[in-house]
Amino acid sequence: MSTGRSIQISVTHTLIGIAIGAVIESLLPKFTQGASLTSLAFETTVQAGLNGAALVAVAGFLSANDPTNGIPFATALYAAQPELTQRIEHISLVVKDQVAQGVQRTAPQIVAV
Repeated sequence: MSTGRSIQISVTHTLIGIAIGAVIESLLPKFTQGASLTSLAFETTVQAGLNGAALVAVAGFLSANDPTNGIPFATALYAAQPELTQRIEHISLVVKDQVAQGVQRTAPQIVAV
């Protein structure tokens, strides 16, 4: 495959990723820092599911003679959804906090002398 064709595929797949990511992001409510964990978990799973459905829908087209292995598409799809990133980061912080609290509760008590 020629370099010119590889560049064309890369640019096209990047634009497709941006378009699909923007559509998915616009279907969900804006990220709210104070939203309940249940709401954030639901929104995150719905958004992840929509990403999976979009990928299945375009995978055949994208994989045909693709020298980029889908990297430009995946990068653009993810980058076009900053609210998904915020949701994942927020949930991750909550999980880390819960794990730290659980570890502290299960750690053996040291008796002072």
